[in-house]
Amino acid sequence: MGKNVAFLTTLAFVLSMLVPVLYPDQDSLLGVPFAVLILIWAMPLMLALMRGEPWAFVIALALLMFLTDASFRTRSWADKSVDAQVLFKGAVWVGCGLVGVIRMSRAGWLLARPPALFGLLFICLLFVSALWSPLPSYTMVSALAYALMFLFGLAAAEVLDERRLLYALALGAGLIVLPSLAIAPFAMGLTPPSPGSTGTADRLRGLTDHPIPLAEIGVLFTFAVAMLWHQARSFGPRLGLAILVVMGAVTVYLTQSRTPPLAMIAAALAFLAYRRGGGLLLVPTVTLCLGSVFLVESMGGLANVLPGDVLEVFSRSGSSKEVLTFSGRMDIWSNVIDHISRAPVLGYGHAAGMALFKSFVRWKITHAHNMYLQSLLYTGVIGFTLLMGVFLCQLRMFAAHPSPVRDILVLYILLKGLTEQSVLSNLPSGTVAVWMVTVGMAAMAWRRQAAAATSIDTDAGTAPALPASTAPFRGYGDRSHGR
Repeated sequence: MGKNVAFLTTLAFVLSMLVPVLYPDQDSLLGVPFAVLILIWAMPLMLALMRGEPWAFVIALALLMFLTDASFRTRSWADKSVDAQVLFKGAVWVGCGLVGVIRMSRAGWLLARPPALFGLLFICLLFVSALWSPLPSYTMVSALAYALMFLFGLAAAEVLDERRLLYALALGAGLIVLPSLAIAPFAMGLTPPSPGSTGTADRLRGLTDHPIPLAEIGVLFTFAVAMLWHQARSFGPRLGLAILVVMGAVTVYLTQSRTPPLAMIAAALAFLAYRRGGGLLLVPTVTLCLGSVFLVESMGGLANVLPGDVLEVFSRSGSSKEVLTFSGRMDIWSNVIDHISRAPVLGYGHAAGMALFKSFVRWKITHAHNMYLQSLLYTGVIGFTLLMGVFLCQLRMFAAHPSPVRDILVLYILLKGLTEQSVLSNLPSGTVAVWMVTVGMAAMAWRRQAAAATSIDTDAGTAPALPASTAPFRGYGDRSHGR
């Protein structure tokens, strides 16, 4: 048996070496031998994943994040053609999706729970939207990538607990953050800036192709390491983790990106406020603050309220106009809203921004810089409803059974979506993989809640009933709520 496996793997590698020789004009095929070689080395990991080994899922999620977000070449910002790096990422996505398919016998029950069910329906709509998309092939590829990550996320949620999820976040994001910080004294990026990119040359982009993705990864790294620091007990590990927290924060600072760190801080504060009994004040407070900002902006403009020198403090360019237009996002959003008004029900098809934003001449953009507007643009009201269904189910689990890692990540994704595409990008990012795991965790929590409710109903004849005001919290074994 071992000899046969060795022969077949050697034969597969030899044949893969012939592919770029037979097609010398196809540069993208140069990555085929590397993909086959990596798959051969990944076979032990794949076997461990099929058995449901937690350590294997930690490594797989970390590698998925790293290989999805890292960039080792430069090309035009709007160029989405297939090259060796895209093929390599595709091989990783297919491998992780295959694990999800194989593990469906163990994790398939999650699809019957509302968080995962809404996610499944949303991904099905992404596939169907190829029928009216101006880029049907690109839409299908992106939808397939989302489906593969979704299947892997459900399988990972069935195996990983929150601590192991933190290990995966720290490892996967650290593989990008720490090398990026190491090269910062010498260069802002591993490769030259992509032509047409809006990321300025003095902002750190490291192993990614833009400062914003690096900031998002840096925030995830800092969050994961900070949570591990909080859980550590001895001095040595706490000191090492504290140093890593500082390194992650410095990396985020060098990207000069504001939304990701602010979103993570706000998400953590919101979780802490709810856990400490401030949940009733949380929603009206946030609504009042955001409503006040938009009301002032719409009636008279922030420039008429705040002095220009105050606004310039929060800008990268030294211009107050940058803050007043959210770094030009107001112009993008008006263009997006105009497109939405023409196709409000079904949208233009997933990942159609490549074609739609050709009319936007100020910059080369490929997405709406807002997850909610992008959902309406791509999948219309129907897709927006399904996507919000996923998040509302996750928020319900947050309200009933707060869980720090899972819920802070969800709140972070929601807040970041106000000014970025967040988890609804043209092709999925590493953050999408993390979100899919949190969807699976919410589905598992939903099942536990239903099982606990059934147990309470069964024992109702022998146990005293809980007061109506406390039943949603005390009846499900969540004794941490309201501390």
